[in-house]
Amino acid sequence: MNQQLANFLLKGGRLIDPANGMDGLLDIRVREGKIEAIGGNLHNNGATVIDVKDHIVTPGLIDVHLHLMKGLGAFGVDPDIFGVGSGVTTVVDAGSAGHTMLNVFRNYVTDAAKTRVLNYINLSTLGGVAGPGFSILADPRLIDEAKIAQAVEANRDIIVGIKIMATGGALGAQGLKPLERARKLGDELKIPLLVHIGESWTQGTEPVAVGDVLKYLRAGDIVTHMFTVHPGGLLDGNGKLWPQVRDAKASGVLMDVGHGLHNLNFDVARNVLDQGLHPDGVSTDGHRGNRAGPVYDLPTTMAKLMALGFSLKQVIEMATANAARLLGRSNELGTLRIGAAADISVLKIEEREWKAIDSQKGMIPAHQTITPVYAIRGDMIYEPLPVERP
Repeated sequence: MNQQLANFLLKGGRLIDPANGMDGLLDIRVREGKIEAIGGNLHNNGATVIDVKDHIVTPGLIDVHLHLMKGLGAFGVDPDIFGVGSGVTTVVDAGSAGHTMLNVFRNYVTDAAKTRVLNYINLSTLGGVAGPGFSILADPRLIDEAKIAQAVEANRDIIVGIKIMATGGALGAQGLKPLERARKLGDELKIPLLVHIGESWTQGTEPVAVGDVLKYLRAGDIVTHMFTVHPGGLLDGNGKLWPQVRDAKASGVLMDVGHGLHNLNFDVARNVLDQGLHPDGVSTDGHRGNRAGPVYDLPTTMAKLMALGFSLKQVIEMATANAARLLGRSNELGTLRIGAAADISVLKIEEREWKAIDSQKGMIPAHQTITPVYAIRGDMIYEPLPVERP
């Protein structure tokens, strides 16, 4: 049951805040919705005590890639399902809205949500609600830089970048020209590009070589679906990283998991990881078609990365400090600050044997689960929605 508490003390949990170098049994006292104190064995000072013994307490988890235009298009899901209903305090829509629909999205989704909602604006006027099978960038008239710039300037508080589908199906006869236009626009507006790679939906089209995509990216831009098995991914035909991938990573291009219905493949992931390329961020690519599996939620996706060999602290860092860095919001998200509004996730880690499932129904053994317990925003404490996790 969700509840509003102005003053409360999270007592007895293991606090992991990678950005602040914190990992220990530390309490958090919240007063009037703001963090008043962090320390060992804090007195409640009249605040309601919430026992979080044997739980993990973290800065609010951030899911940097979802599709949240609920009720519209093929995928749109209520942000609070993958947000506070999954122990996550911040969610980011990956281009559902182009400039024509951004105000609708803001009024209908962002402002109505209990979860903090940020946005990548789609390069295409059609936006992501057109669906993955459409050539949303194939006509040059579907990109209007002046109107995108106007929409960004009016919504700087929620816009974190520009989304572009770098697939043969989306680009059509325009080829790489939309990437060139996106690069110029991103530079002018001083916001990064979020680039989808992998021909996961548009089978039969000529895939775009990832090396051709990467030459348009700069430090701070993000490649999503780094573990895709589909053509146009990070690996060549021999299972080796394309040389341009290493060059891009060295230059500061960031890599995101972007699980999704099609784009987390354990064999590809192990191959990429074995070659020394690690993700900067972890995200679900959540939508209404994958909530019941294979994605479920961000904590389950984090647990899958643990099954691939990452530690609990590493996946928490990906979903907090790293996620904030991907969004250019490290000054406000991804860590716990005295005096700031409470933005906290509480998780339960359980030791048990289970089978982690990827997007192609491949399985690997897993030994720990991560289950959300609370998502806390200010004076509101949200409990997770029911979902049958593996």
